[in-house]
Amino acid sequence: MRAALILALGLAQALPAAAAERPDETALRYYASQRRPERVAAEAERLARRSPGWTPPADLWTAEPGAEDEEGFWDLLKAGRLDALRQALADRVRAEPGWKPSGALEGALARRTLRDEVRILGKAARWTDLTILFDRRRPEIEDGEAEVAWTTAEALARTDRAPEAAALFGLALASPKAGADERRAGLLRALPLLPMAEIDRLAAGIPADDLAPIRIDLIRARLGAVLHDEAGQAVRPDDLAAFQAYAEAAPDPDQAGLVAWYAFKRSDLPEALSWFKRAIARGGDAMVAHGLAHTLLRLGLRREAEDVAYAWREPLVNNALLFIDILERDLTQAVPPAIEPERLRRYAEVTAAAASGEGAQALAWYATNTCQFDAALAWFRRAVAWFPKEATVYGYALALQRAGQQRAFVEVVNRYDGLFPRVVDLLFSARSVRPSPCDAAPARPSEPPARTAFLDLAPRPEPRGRVPQPDALAAAPLVRRGDFPLAVAMENDLRAAPAGSPLGSAAVPPSRVSVRGPTTARRVPGVGPMPYERYGFALLPAWTGQTGPSVPSAADRPAPLGTLWSAMQAVPADPPPRPDIATTGALAPGRTQP
Repeated sequence: MRAALILALGLAQALPAAAAERPDETALRYYASQRRPERVAAEAERLARRSPGWTPPADLWTAEPGAEDEEGFWDLLKAGRLDALRQALADRVRAEPGWKPSGALEGALARRTLRDEVRILGKAARWTDLTILFDRRRPEIEDGEAEVAWTTAEALARTDRAPEAAALFGLALASPKAGADERRAGLLRALPLLPMAEIDRLAAGIPADDLAPIRIDLIRARLGAVLHDEAGQAVRPDDLAAFQAYAEAAPDPDQAGLVAWYAFKRSDLPEALSWFKRAIARGGDAMVAHGLAHTLLRLGLRREAEDVAYAWREPLVNNALLFIDILERDLTQAVPPAIEPERLRRYAEVTAAAASGEGAQALAWYATNTCQFDAALAWFRRAVAWFPKEATVYGYALALQRAGQQRAFVEVVNRYDGLFPRVVDLLFSARSVRPSPCDAAPARPSEPPARTAFLDLAPRPEPRGRVPQPDALAAAPLVRRGDFPLAVAMENDLRAAPAGSPLGSAAVPPSRVSVRGPTTARRVPGVGPMPYERYGFALLPAWTGQTGPSVPSAADRPAPLGTLWSAMQAVPADPPPRPDIATTGALAPGRTQP
């Protein structure tokens, strides 16, 4: 009865130390789980005889059933071999009916399974699926590991559930199991996901000493919040000085770039210029160059800004657009300044590569104002194709008029009736309203003929190139108002069927084609569809001879408000023979529309 007395009196600590290898205690624990003390005593005596120095386990009467021999299962769990663990548990249940793992093992397996599932969904950025998992197992996630809570909170923040994300971050940070390192890590995970006001609220519950190691990260986030115009955010001078010292020593160009953008935001342009230069010198990207160009521009250093934008035009389209905008102001002046041929050449190349209507019209006006009329006409054609705004169409019509292309001039004016009144007024006014330097300079026979290359836009101290002779009927209107609108010939070389459409087949006579969708404008070879054709309209007449408006490809879809098609839908079924487009939106016979 020696073992039974030891168990009863709790004198296990008085026995010699346990042997290196303990005997199989399965039966002993089984009898203890059945609350059969006599069998426990007998089994304990047997084990003591077989293994001298053996002592009964201290948790013999308190351990959960099945916990006595789970070491192998725990080893599989620690190794992450969850499939092998589940198989081993199933085998044990089949071998010993009625046996089940301890609650501790079951809970640990469930937590590990949940952690792996959350990690897989987060790594694949399946945020919606992760929020569904959160809704289904919310108590387990809220009471689970910190990493599980952080990843789930990120999913909530990325699916427009920021309040729930902030609450989940708060639970994880306030957990008594979270240490200082874990709280800092959780706050850093929340920085890019939550507004700075929420970050401040979460940080309020963390001692200042614990936050000291991540002070720079918090200042960086606050700088970003100010740049994004978050309400109520400001950077204290001491915080700014600390971050500037950090950015000065950091090799990363983004840190210097952040200081530069903050200075630019405050209109401290000299400071911004200094920091943008530092960021570029350390390998800053095209966005840093964009800020540098804007800073130079606001400082009045237009030529330097132009060079920076041109150098960084390919990595970032914003720089190409800025480059076009910078020189456009000089190009469109009535008396343009002297511009080097190389600058004009590269400007024309960028304009052509980007199909920029703004750049093309700027080159066209510059060519016009420097008496290079052939080049002006060519660039105006491209500008109208790429961006047909009123000033561009007006310039194109003037260029056609100056070139003596009367038919083309009248067709262009007629085509834009209803859109650009200033263009239509060209038909009803005297040809020349203001003499230009080009008109005043007589052509000299000794001068070589003007070159028509689009890039031949070199500035000249005096107007050069052939100046067209004034039209003999310049003093009288070209047409009478009663004759307008004019009929336009059906032959239109600016028409093309949509790519891959059978309408373009020569085997189909145009007169037999029923057009449902819009044709595509091709004013210049290689030019894409006109911007307004997405609304379901093509310039008329179409290449098929169609004189009525084209309809959207999806006829059952309502036309966008503000388009001519939507206006025509409101017209009665039988309109008057010649309605006024200004009041009804319908087309008179022979009238064209964009």
